[in-house]
Amino acid sequence: MFDTTIDDIDFSVFDRLTEIFDVRSDRALSLELGLSHSGVSTARKKNTLPYNAIVNTCVKRGISLDKVFNVNVKHQTDFNKNASEESTKVLGVDDLLAANALVDKILEELLFTKNLPAERELAICKKLRPMLIQKAFEHNLNEVFVKTIAEGALYMA
Repeated sequence: MFDTTIDDIDFSVFDRLTEIFDVRSDRALSLELGLSHSGVSTARKKNTLPYNAIVNTCVKRGISLDKVFNVNVKHQTDFNKNASEESTKVLGVDDLLAANALVDKILEELLFTKNLPAERELAICKKLRPMLIQKAFEHNLNEVFVKTIAEGALYMA
């Protein structure tokens, strides 16, 4: 389960960040994001995105995450607005940070008792984090639901 790769990562995020930060190399982009000089190229090779670094840097600099992750927020017409307001909610930076903090807390609680080697623990966190953040939003940041999902995923591992 944890050995599969994620195929749907949008690496154009790096291209947009390169444009926003006005840098010309992966090394320069890595330094802008607060990563090691090879952070971006390593992420490309491992087929991952350094979400924490991207979100934290964008929040500090006031850069829209919608622009970075190419999210188009559509404006609704008045007759559709009332019906779809309940089902569609625009998420802000605070929501993303809250979900990330919740997932960090849950992973720390669950993995602390497992006494796993550091490499295995990091691999599990890397694979579970995106799924748990998605589930956190699906369940309105309900810690009990997200923790139960995480426990199930760990049990299956």
